[in-house]
Amino acid sequence: MKKIFLETKMSHSDCHHSLQFNFEGQFLGFVVRAGKLKHLRLMVLSEELQIKIPKVLRDSVSHSLQPGEMIGVMGVSKFNRRTHKLKLKATQVTLLSNSATSSMVPVPISNTPSVSGKTKVKPKVKVLVCQKSGCLKKGGKGLLQQLEQILRDRNLDSHVKVQSTGCLKHCSSAPNVVMIPGNHRYTKVSSKAVPKIVEGVAQKLEIYS
Repeated sequence: MKKIFLETKMSHSDCHHSLQFNFEGQFLGFVVRAGKLKHLRLMVLSEELQIKIPKVLRDSVSHSLQPGEMIGVMGVSKFNRRTHKLKLKATQVTLLSNSATSSMVPVPISNTPSVSGKTKVKPKVKVLVCQKSGCLKKGGKGLLQQLEQILRDRNLDSHVKVQSTGCLKHCSSAPNVVMIPGNHRYTKVSSKAVPKIVEGVAQKLEIYS
């Protein structure tokens, strides 16, 4: 894993430094606020970074990345000399997949048609399932798998994206699930509640179909 700074620029007020960066590291998950993906979490040289995801990239990265995968992120960082805070914003995200020779091969992440010429269908509904420690201890992983299975059984999986994600807050009410659009939150979700969530998904699909 490596971290490279390529270019430095200074604003006229001398308050902000702008730098282009190129990181390679392990994708840990997303930071979600108000039901929207805001940042991706990247582990680089034993340090966790949070990098802002622009709107144009949110759909593509949310459908393409899974925690644990190696990715490359290019973008721009801004350092505010007054607040001493560094903000990172992605401009390009690349999935690094292992080839037969075990080298890292970049695979650009985008919404362009696949090699077969068929455009990937964009899911109309997204279900975010928290996979942080508190929710995992209370069955978060099993809930994610159960949701995926029931959606497949009902042939809804092509229209719905079940997404593992970072902390959704409300940890005292774990495990937590959020449905988008609508930002509908389910708390203290048990396996018995999963069919109810799927019914909510089906209703959303009727509204947005």
